Amino acid sequence: MDVNLILNDHFVLVQRKSQMSLHQLPKKEGKQWTIKVGRDLVDLSTALGKPHGTFKLSRSEENESKAFALVPSSDVVEMKEKLKDLNSGENNKEIWDDGRSQQLKKEDIEELRGQGLTGSEIVSQLVENSKTFQIKTEFSQEKYLNKKEEKYSEWVEILKPNIRHLAKYFHSQDPMQILNLRPDTLAMIMSLANIKSNGKFGVFDGGCQGLVTAAILDRIQGFGTVWNLCLKGTPQKRVIQAMNFNAEQLKPLKNANLRKLKESLIKEDNEDGDEVPASKMIKLDEDAPPPLEFGSLNGLVVVCRRPNAIAKELVKLLAPSGNFVIFCPYSEPLCETYTDFRECNLAVNLKLTEAWFRLHQVLPLRTHPEVNMSGSGGYILSGIKVVS
Repeated sequence: MDVNLILNDHFVLVQRKSQMSLHQLPKKEGKQWTIKVGRDLVDLSTALGKPHGTFKLSRSEENESKAFALVPSSDVVEMKEKLKDLNSGENNKEIWDDGRSQQLKKEDIEELRGQGLTGSEIVSQLVENSKTFQIKTEFSQEKYLNKKEEKYSEWVEILKPNIRHLAKYFHSQDPMQILNLRPDTLAMIMSLANIKSNGKFGVFDGGCQGLVTAAILDRIQGFGTVWNLCLKGTPQKRVIQAMNFNAEQLKPLKNANLRKLKESLIKEDNEDGDEVPASKMIKLDEDAPPPLEFGSLNGLVVVCRRPNAIAKELVKLLAPSGNFVIFCPYSEPLCETYTDFRECNLAVNLKLTEAWFRLHQVLPLRTHPEVNMSGSGGYILSGIKVVS
């Protein structure tokens, strides 16, 4: 099976300019699968069996539905290349936004779409019928074309999901559904937790749709063990499913309910409060080799809104010199955890940090920070466990 081909029952990311959406292809072959890309209906099943990449929206005479078919294309021509010979103004001081500069009305545009005109042809018509386009500055013209291509471009990209794309997609849709975890912050978590092949790692994903667990599985590539910890029910796995992992890549994943662990920790703490000796290590899952035991993890990642109580218990699973990373969208809970860990001399290199990141708008004539940006990508408490 070629993993670079678009296959049934697989997830794909569909992108047109800056618009991106996540879709799962139908499980059965021969079934039409219509999705909406902007204002256009697209039959995603027409891309099955073809490599990921750039596709052109095409009207098929054989297809009686209104949905566009996807045809692989490598000769993408942007509108700014087609219209580069048009005149431009020195400034925009003569332009007034009174809503009357565009002579084509909404009904006229819909009629053009009904006639089967391509997105480039529609944008060309909009440019020709604009009273102000040729007196705009070159920078303003490019922004105008980019805005129109968001709606009418006939090229889309079908991307194979990876961690960076999925993190960016979920953050752009609704940041709090992944606890405002930005892609750059996720990269910091992977580095600080020292995630690598042949390691044994624990992850408590309390609200990131399985993004952190999927990132760890993607990095170790089937070599090692990943304990996916949860308090009740089943762990979140939306991003894990979207990654299209094969059986070999999913082999390290072991799910564990923390109810047994919580009871065992309370029992041992009430007895003597000392570190649990190897002869009394509690096994949470007898059927999953190697078993999860106290002091057996090489790395631990905790991601949730209120991490203090759960982190103090889960850190007992970490082996001496093991790295831990605790992520929270707010600083106050992590300040409390930082104080507790420092008072009991639990870790060295204990740091509470905030990742700061700003996107820049890159254009040929001007590069500057974007006006809109996220206020914070969350806070990270990291350290290395020591035994005093």
